[in-house]
Amino acid sequence: MTKGKILICDDEVEIQNFLRKLLEARGHGVECFGGGAALLKALGEMDGALPDLVLIDAKMPGLDGLEVLRRIKASHGDLCVVLMSAFATVRNAVEAMKLGAHDYLIKPFIAEDIYALVDAVVERSRLVAENRSLKAEIRRRFDPEQVIFKSQAFRNVFTLAKRVAASDAGVLILGESGTGKELIASTIHYSSARRDERFLTLNCAAITDTLLESQLFGHVKGAFTGAVANHRGLVEEANRGSLFLDEIGDLSPALQAKLLRLLQEKEFLPVGATRARHADVRFIAATNKDLEKEVARGAFREDLFYRLNVVTLNIPPLRERREDIPLLAEHFVRKYAARPEQRLSAETLALLGRYSWPGNVRELENTMEMAVILADGDEIAPAFLPAKITSGGSDEEFVPPPNGGLSLEDVERLYIEQVFRQTGFHKVKSSEILGIARKTLDRKLAQYGIDKEG
Repeated sequence: MTKGKILICDDEVEIQNFLRKLLEARGHGVECFGGGAALLKALGEMDGALPDLVLIDAKMPGLDGLEVLRRIKASHGDLCVVLMSAFATVRNAVEAMKLGAHDYLIKPFIAEDIYALVDAVVERSRLVAENRSLKAEIRRRFDPEQVIFKSQAFRNVFTLAKRVAASDAGVLILGESGTGKELIASTIHYSSARRDERFLTLNCAAITDTLLESQLFGHVKGAFTGAVANHRGLVEEANRGSLFLDEIGDLSPALQAKLLRLLQEKEFLPVGATRARHADVRFIAATNKDLEKEVARGAFREDLFYRLNVVTLNIPPLRERREDIPLLAEHFVRKYAARPEQRLSAETLALLGRYSWPGNVRELENTMEMAVILADGDEIAPAFLPAKITSGGSDEEFVPPPNGGLSLEDVERLYIEQVFRQTGFHKVKSSEILGIARKTLDRKLAQYGIDKEG
């Protein structure tokens, strides 16, 4: 049971003692006041440590309960207040609720009613505090001012992202896998008027088409085998907020049509439902495909493309903004280091700056995490980097042989094999570096006969 801080305001000492005994027996902290003026003075002197609940007698000399409630709500609108009275009337109860009271208790009290009310209010207060703390942490993590970069190429994208945030215009983010498309999408959301609402993400390439529709639009009970209850989709969960659709180019034609309807009409149909629902969601889409070419060959709807592509942001790959590499590398070392003294040697930084980073920022982060784990001292030397970096880059394994060169399939096989080996045969990390879904990696490993033993 969650323990709370409770203030009691009643001019009758017997009531104060009765409630104090009941609540302290449950582990709550209790402070009593004989009048409204004393209570208001105490609340005014509290610096951030407000109580979870205030119990106020409706009829007291001087300031009555309704006036005390009115003043509390004027200065502390979120504070939970319950009025108590032995002379309850419907009119008084209605007036209390209009002023923002949480509840209205009738004297004489029943102990179980007091317990149930206080426990529920204290638990609610704890959840509200946790939610407020979580939102603050999320805002801190995605604070646009905390984005790490030095290059003018990335600054141009970042500046434009903050500029378009003020509108609800559709934004299409283009770039290679691992360049930071979700980071730019979060920058748009947390720089917009929707910043206090939810920012959700969905990778359209990571799950099957059927599951994707349910994840996006939700489903009703009985819509398909296993649908034992109603399920709210991400569109409904992100109402009044933003939804980031990564790899939008992998969306099927059927889902493209349903997404277009949502963008045009602000309404959608959960799987198995017969009545449309409405949602106010800002969509930010991203892809590493050339959607104009996809439109030309009929794989992507032209009308949906223009709906999403009001503003286009092209994120440059890491190899085109090498001045950002040292800043990012040092940031990731601080993030994963077990000891604050750990640092990158000058030689290591030089090698990182020369490498081409085909997996972009995601590959750099995974490399730094691995280096921090392997390093046995405070200095992270080149010996703790993958061989492809210390040997001068990943290109040497892909030099075409003199008998005609490598096919595209050979290049893909060699690169997947190299990444898989360098991550210690870790499939999740390999799929992140390669920028493909885990199921796609499994299929490629089987196709090329790549395994840990081999």
